[in-house]
Amino acid sequence: MKFDKARNLVKLLFALCVVFCVVGIAMSGSESALALYCPILSLLFFALAFVVIFTYCKCQHCGKRVYLGLFKAVNCPQCGRNLITGEKNESNTKGKGKKKKGKKR
Repeated sequence: MKFDKARNLVKLLFALCVVFCVVGIAMSGSESALALYCPILSLLFFALAFVVIFTYCKCQHCGKRVYLGLFKAVNCPQCGRNLITGEKNESNTKGKGKKKKGKKR
């Protein structure tokens, strides 16, 4: 699975988790089956989101997983390549780019 599809799937799973959690809280006073199954479904979607993150949300070039900033990440934090296109981006690598020359005093 590609990175952008995995990221969209994680967004969907977290949204479903929130929806079922809110419905479960709203239905907590009733004795319907929906009040019983909503928290279970919410936890299931939450767990599935983390399974997708741990298995598919990684750079296709260096293999580093992207945890923090998953929804905003454009470039790999390790190698600096674009996570969707794979193009090399020198400006976002850690210490691998050219240093700016400053004025000497």
